[in-house]
Parts: sequence; C-alpha cells; structure tokens
Amino acid sequence: MNKYEIYLEVDRKGCCMAHIRELPGCFVWGKTQKKTLDKVPEAIKGYLSFLKKNGEKNVSVPKKIEYEIEETQKGTCPVISGSKAGLFSYDLLPPSKAFINQCIRRMGYNRKELFKRVGMLSNEVLDWKPDKKTRSIRETLNHVANCDIWYLSRLKDFKELCSVPEYPKEKIFEKLRVYRELAIRMLKSLSVEDRNRINVPKRWTKHKDEKWTAGKMLRRFLEHEREHIGTIDNTLNLYRKNIV
Repeated sequence: MNKYEIYLEVDRKGCCMAHIRELPGCFVWGKTQKKTLDKVPEAIKGYLSFLKKNGEKNVSVPKKIEYEIEETQKGTCPVISGSKAGLFSYDLLPPSKAFINQCIRRMGYNRKELFKRVGMLSNEVLDWKPDKKTRSIRETLNHVANCDIWYLSRLKDFKELCSVPEYPKEKIFEKLRVYRELAIRMLKSLSVEDRNRINVPKRWTKHKDEKWTAGKMLRRFLEHEREHIGTIDNTLNLYRKNIV
C-alpha cells in the first residue's frame, strides 16, 4: 500500500477521529485535527504490527507511511460518549461475505487482546474506580458486551436480539462469550438485503436521524472494542499508581 485513505470526523469542539479505510478497525483520535493527523503514521504501523502478530498473511510494516484525506464529516466523533458516528461514502458499499469474515477474524484478535488485560484480574481490580464518573473495568466489559448487541440493532430489529439473556455482574466473562457468539452467528447469516440496507434505528438511540449500514456497523464494531482496550489500559495504569 503506497498511500492510505484517511476519513475524518470532527465535532463542534474540534475533537477529531481518523479512520483508515484500508485497515478496518484502525483509527486514531485527538483533541484537534492536527494532533490526530500527527498520530496517523504510528497508528497505521501499530495496527499492521497487530495484524502481523495475529498471523494475518501478506502484512508488512513499512518504514514510511503516506496518506491523504479523502473525506471529512463535521459534527460527529464517536470516541466522545453520546456523539453520533459519521456515515462515510465507503460505508454505503455492501460488504461481501469475504469482508464480513475478515472483520469477524479481527474481532477475534481484539477479544484476545482484551482478555490478555482482564482474564486474570481479581474482583478488587475489576471493580476499582479512579473516580465516580469513570467506569470500572467490569463496567467497561459490560458495556463492550452490550454493544455487540447494540451494533447489530443499528442495522435491523433482529428478533434474536429481543431474547438475549441478562447476566449478573459476577458473570461478565460468560456474558462476553455468549453475546459475541450470537453476534458472530448473526453476522455470518446477514442476507443480501441486510448488507444493502440503509437503516435509521429508533430504539436505543439519542439520535433519531442517524443512518447506519452494514459497512458502518462492521467498522464501528471493530473500532469500539479497540477503543475500550485503551480505556482499560488507562484504568489499570491509574490503579497501579494508586496502590504504590
């Protein structure tokens, strides 16, 4: 890849999120557009290294990264809680079965990274909060699990989503497993109609006019878990500082 295509979201306060089309799941954000773009080369190298580590074929990490901005959406930045997520031109393209399978494979990489962080943590660490406003790691994991269902619901009111079991907080790892297994089954069974759908969901949303497609749903599905691997890392760092 000689030059990567960058798609930007910039909210009203200037917070910017960059998405790399050729690398679904790769993103970076900053408080300004300049700060975000400054991080793009290392974000791409880091994601390529992540794919290579997980056995993706024909992946190499170049010394120099070139990119160009293809599209900018104003007023959205989903890394900020409560914000809309932008719909880019490439999100309108119906994903192929091969692309869906690629995304599912990368969801597996994300989940493996997540469990490296949390799989052996004690209840004390899982439930520790640095302040009243910040989620504990267990609460973050619960949010990640719920969003497996939420992202699917952006595409369609699937009947399967109405009967998902609830779990007590002590069974968060079982919830993560069961919800992910359901999500994968449903992603693999998306019909041609589903993959071509442009949906404006009315349930579980603050934004009644936000449009979703299968492409946008898959992109955010991948990005979201990586976002929260980062928030868990931050919480763990704060915990370690707190107990020293």
